[in-house]
Amino acid sequence: AHYTFSKFLDDVEAANEYGVTGSYMDAYNRQLDKGLSGSDVPHRLLLTVLYELPAFGKNRFSRGVLGGWKIGVLQTAQSGAPFTVITTANTTNAFPAGPLRPNILRDASLPGGDRTITRWFDTTAFAAPAPFAFGNSPRSGLRGASLVTTDATLEKTFKITERVKFDVRGEFYNLLNHANFNIPGFTFGAADFGVVSSARSGRTTQIALRLSF
Repeated sequence: AHYTFSKFLDDVEAANEYGVTGSYMDAYNRQLDKGLSGSDVPHRLLLTVLYELPAFGKNRFSRGVLGGWKIGVLQTAQSGAPFTVITTANTTNAFPAGPLRPNILRDASLPGGDRTITRWFDTTAFAAPAPFAFGNSPRSGLRGASLVTTDATLEKTFKITERVKFDVRGEFYNLLNHANFNIPGFTFGAADFGVVSSARSGRTTQIALRLSF
C-alpha cells in the first residue's frame, strides 16, 4: 500500500497536465495566476495484492491445471483534476497573455451530494467582468471528479515439456467499470458550462497467449 499527500503550486500550465488550469492572462501581473498546478493531486492511494494459488491435491492433472494461477489486483484512488473557469469574451481592450477569466461572486463549489453531471458546480457564481478590466476568478479554482480504478491480472504458466511452456495472461482494466468522469465544461457562457459530457474508458479486457520453446 502506498499513500501520497502533496500540494503543487505554479503560475502557468505545462504542455501535458492532469487537469486544465490555463496559462497566465496578465503578463504584467503574474501574481494573479499563482495557484494549484494542473498536476496537483493532494491525495493518491495505491493498493496492490498478488496471490498465487497453491497446488490442489496430489493428482498431476489437477495440480497442473488448477494450481499455480497468479491473481494480481491494483487499486487506485486519487483526487480529481483541478481546472480553471475561463471566458472567451475579451473585455479588457488589451492583448491578454492567455485565456481570460470571469468574475467570481461566491464559492462555486458544491457539496458532494449536490453535484450532478449536469451541474458539477454553481454556474451562477460567475459573472462577466467590467469593461477594460480583468476578471477576479482564480486560477485552478475548482476540481473535477475523483479517479477510482480497479485493475486485475490473471496468469499461469503451463509446463508442457521440460523445454516447452505455454503462458496464459488476462488483463482487466477498470474491472468494476467505475464511471470516472472528465472535468466539466469550464468556459463561461458556453452551452456545456458546468456539464460533464465525457468520461474515461470503461472496463477493458485483453488476453495474451504465448508459447515458449
